[in-house]
Amino acid sequence: MSVTKLASRYAKSVLDLAKEQGKLEAVLADMRLIEKAIADNRDFYLMLKSPIVHGDKKMEVVLKVFSGKITEITQQFIHILMRKNRESYLPEIIRMFIQQYNTLNHITPVTVVTAQPLSAELENTIVQKLKQTAGLEKVELTQEVDAELIGGYLLRWEDKMIDHSIARGLAILKDEFDNNDYIRKF
Repeated sequence: MSVTKLASRYAKSVLDLAKEQGKLEAVLADMRLIEKAIADNRDFYLMLKSPIVHGDKKMEVVLKVFSGKITEITQQFIHILMRKNRESYLPEIIRMFIQQYNTLNHITPVTVVTAQPLSAELENTIVQKLKQTAGLEKVELTQEVDAELIGGYLLRWEDKMIDHSIARGLAILKDEFDNNDYIRKF
């Protein structure tokens, strides 16, 4: 079974259970907490992926790290993963859970990349414009800063990208000058 299919099935099962018990938002918060811990701590990620570290030790570490911070549903879910030796798929399952949660609630994650941090007012303007022009219901905006853009912005959501950066404009201008048919090239 492929990793995507496996992650999708486990994510759906925990999503359905959390929805059934009315704890969907709490489980989402748990998943985001664990996702952040995995992203911030490479050793934790490697421990989860390691075939050498036994599942009991992994469970012990996870319980010590997240004890009192995650719901019973999430603890039991991780316990099931450990028991079935599927804990190495936890990052992919979490990613798929968040994706399925977003689909269920009609939330579109959008990333905006700018040369300078955006103000809250400008973020709200971008969200409103996306709702109007792209027809998105709910927008979850993530902001990244990349000084190499020089100015302007880059928007990414689903399989779409809008690049209105100065760096892109300069690259187009350079390309036009390089391929100018009116100037002889000797």
